[in-house]
Amino acid sequence: MADCHVHVFDPARFPYAADTFYAPAGQELGTPAHLQTVLEAHGVGHALLVGPNSGYGEDNRCLLDALHQGQGRYRGMAVVPNGTSRVALAALRRNGVVGVTLNAALLGVQHYADAGPLLSHLADLDMIADV
Repeated sequence: MADCHVHVFDPARFPYAADTFYAPAGQELGTPAHLQTVLEAHGVGHALLVGPNSGYGEDNRCLLDALHQGQGRYRGMAVVPNGTSRVALAALRRNGVVGVTLNAALLGVQHYADAGPLLSHLADLDMIADV
């Protein structure tokens, strides 16, 4: 069994940016250790970790750390700037990221007007664009 959309929030190790529009706290927090405990309690073997716009925005350090701690059990979806290079995307891919999220519901369609090259890079790398 797999969980197809989970977030990891660990502000003690990966502080939120000062200008974050929403900073999850309290019961919304979940470290990689918490995630592993919950998945094991429910018999879930794998998970897709989705980089959240809230808290971290385009900072994928917490996501990458959780992917590393999962030792192949997890894959990830990153949040990246539209101008992210093919090289940077390939590095994310090598670290377990299978695609990027384009959150038009939050940021608006116009925010992604210049995302053509990003989408081309994703296609070249056989990565997902989650709109």
